[in-house]
Amino acid sequence: GGGGAMEASAKGAVVLGNLAEVVERVLGFLPTKALLRAACVCRLWRECARRILRGRQRVAWVSALEPGAADSHALVRALARELEEVRVLPQTVLYIADAETFSGHEECHEQKKARKRNSKETAIALEKLLPKRCQVLGLVTPGIVVTPMGSSSNQPQEIEEGEAGFALLFPKIDGVKIQTFHFSKDSKNRVFDESKFAEAGLKNNPDLRVVLLFGYNSWKSGATRFLHQIVNPLNEKSIILAGGQVESFTSLTSE
Repeated sequence: GGGGAMEASAKGAVVLGNLAEVVERVLGFLPTKALLRAACVCRLWRECARRILRGRQRVAWVSALEPGAADSHALVRALARELEEVRVLPQTVLYIADAETFSGHEECHEQKKARKRNSKETAIALEKLLPKRCQVLGLVTPGIVVTPMGSSSNQPQEIEEGEAGFALLFPKIDGVKIQTFHFSKDSKNRVFDESKFAEAGLKNNPDLRVVLLFGYNSWKSGATRFLHQIVNPLNEKSIILAGGQVESFTSLTSE
């Protein structure tokens, strides 16, 4: 009789082995947010969900373009909608929002104040939508180039009117480390702090391949010199260096 019991349990093990494959196959059809909810069901589902997530290593993007102002920024609404369908678990997010359209173009003092407050509100609202441990870098620009959602062959559009925003969602990708950094010019200290440079991974780092650099407050005295102090050491190496000038940054996660 004992042999029969052994046989039965061995068969059961085969069925269970296949069950994991079946569960993984079925869960693989789910967008990430639904997959995370499914991972709470039991240990088997959680392990399957983890394997699926590890395989999702593509960058995703969300773009928003709307003519009028509403309660929240167009990018907040688009991200809330798209995160239900997106197939990545964001670890780092870079977003660029056009905050100049919040309250017309009149330059009176009250309106300026309202605009600034809104860009901060947008930053907080966007961060609430994203995972807690996600690094978020947000930038504010007067105009914006948006690649519309859908096919990657969609032509980018330059938007100067209406409300627009764009977010790149980076999951954890094998062999790729994304590190955010923030340097601000110290008015007292004319020499750039080299230790900060090393801390940001920009010095003595043989793995460094690409640097995205966004400057703000570029009209201030010494800003150009400060930028050169950052850019010059990078120019000497085979690093792809890109970026531009923006109005301000609204979020470097905790700052």
